[in-house]
Amino acid sequence: MEKNQYLKIYEQFKRQIIHGQYAIWALLPPEKALAEQFKVSRPTVARAMALLKDEGLIRRRAGSGTYVNRIPEKTSWKVGLLIPRLGETEIFEPICRKIAEFCEQEDIQLYWTASSGHINDPCKLAGQLCCNCIAQGLHGVFFTPIEHVESGEEVNTRILNELTCAGIQTVLLDRDIVPWPGQTACDLVGIDNVEAGFVVTQHLIEEGCRRIAFATRPQPAMTVQLRIMGSREAMLQAGLESSAPVVHELDMSEPREAIKTILRGRPDGLVCANDATAAILLRFLVDAGVSIPKDLRVAAFDDVRYASLLSVPLTTYHQPCPDIGLTAVEAMRSRLLHPDRPARRIFLKGELIIRESSKHGASATL
Repeated sequence: MEKNQYLKIYEQFKRQIIHGQYAIWALLPPEKALAEQFKVSRPTVARAMALLKDEGLIRRRAGSGTYVNRIPEKTSWKVGLLIPRLGETEIFEPICRKIAEFCEQEDIQLYWTASSGHINDPCKLAGQLCCNCIAQGLHGVFFTPIEHVESGEEVNTRILNELTCAGIQTVLLDRDIVPWPGQTACDLVGIDNVEAGFVVTQHLIEEGCRRIAFATRPQPAMTVQLRIMGSREAMLQAGLESSAPVVHELDMSEPREAIKTILRGRPDGLVCANDATAAILLRFLVDAGVSIPKDLRVAAFDDVRYASLLSVPLTTYHQPCPDIGLTAVEAMRSRLLHPDRPARRIFLKGELIIRESSKHGASATL
């Protein structure tokens, strides 16, 4: 797979240039030769060269070739994490680890912003983290908008405006702060959630499901709304437009009532907004005597660590978290170097991990 090869090529040449293995104005091999050397495509090599050019490490001359440029002085960029739910959801931990790792390699100072004291209100917590970022004089912030609160969009917009007024560049992780198809003027790195919803639902359809329900918490995040859109599209393309997924916004503090609501429609397939929701529902479905996947096939999103360890191992859409973190740092570096460039949407492709909760021929009860 070539998806990260361009970064390996970039890192190798950057080290060699900085350590003097290539003299200033030295001519680099042509892209075709480098593609053969690294066993990748020419566009992959070109992407690595573009990163080196952005940093001023190389210069391209039309009709002549690519030359080593003068080595620029080291930057003193300071960036921070504004992720209110960092300790509550597993999905952001590997993303942030890769952000920290790659920032260190790039000599970018990463600040792990924290609140003073325990704050339960997500809006207040996000506001305080924003104030901390501004007070620390950061140049950039990786921001994950808050979700599942009524005033979330208003709070997220205010935070983004405050960061912008302070001259802080923002890279959004996972989701935008406005409803689709609206877009803020910020770079965004995540997965294509419409595609993810389509893939998960298409799998259930291929397993024979025709009455599919979608389970989520109230006031679902934009990522979840996009997954629902993808789920609907999969059913439309399968000729099941009259049976579009029934969306249940469930109070997960009352899981038994949630199960009753789901089963009332007699679905044969259930798509859950994420693994955390699926883990709760799976347990109470089995307790209610539902055979998984004989009576009901279940799938979700994220592929967190416990997904394979549930009583019925969960089919789920795997998010490439380390790749998201690495790409986010690349986007931040490009934004700090070129603050006036148009905002980018960078969506990485995930992978469906099929396990017993949906697999044909499997059956599990307690």
